[in-house]
Amino acid sequence: MNTNEFTNKVVEVVEKMSETTVEGYKKIENGVVEGYKKVEDKFTEVFLDEEGNLKDGGMADKATGAFHKIEDTVVGTFNKISDKFVGSFLSKEGESVEEAKTRIADEQSKREAAQKEMIERSIEAAKNAGK
Repeated sequence: MNTNEFTNKVVEVVEKMSETTVEGYKKIENGVVEGYKKVEDKFTEVFLDEEGNLKDGGMADKATGAFHKIEDTVVGTFNKISDKFVGSFLSKEGESVEEAKTRIADEQSKREAAQKEMIERSIEAAKNAGK
């Protein structure tokens, strides 16, 4: 195996590791979001009327306060987990967590745009092939 082949193999492995890591990150994110949605749905069911206004009574203020505490805790915990994960597994040497998150988001956007473009080209090629 020559140097170029070896380098290509290493890049392949690193890309696969990055994809796997991001998939894990997405699973954690989805789990937290789903849990939050359940709390929000239950709150809505119990404390809001049909028009979306708080039901009257002293419990409304207590419930709102409790909901905000739960919301802050869930969001805060997710952000801590997210920051630790990115800092440990996704950041490059000398890169801050925020810089890594921005870089990862940019890379994901570029991959999605490239994939969309490839699909569009494939569809266009298929249309032209039938002419």
